[in-house]
Amino acid sequence: MKHQHDLRTPIDNGSREAVQTSALMNDLDRMVGIIDDDIAREEKEAGVFDRSNPAYPLLAKMLRARRDNLAKTIALLERRLATLLERTDRMMFGDAQQA
Repeated sequence: MKHQHDLRTPIDNGSREAVQTSALMNDLDRMVGIIDDDIAREEKEAGVFDRSNPAYPLLAKMLRARRDNLAKTIALLERRLATLLERTDRMMFGDAQQA
């Protein structure tokens, strides 16, 4: 079987990556919302809302750590998306702006 060459332009690849990054961010944001609901449910079931209380639910602690990691990932992806969009704009409009 012959190998097919990727004939897409860098702009197409950048745009596709931007769309995929945006979709991933939306999925992760939805997961953060679900985890927030789970944390609230665990706290309510335990009747403990103070994280410094020794009786604070272990699952809620673990979910908070997971949520915080997802939030950091989303922030990194936001920066990546901004870079992708900026690069795509430069490739599409850079020559026109210099003229």
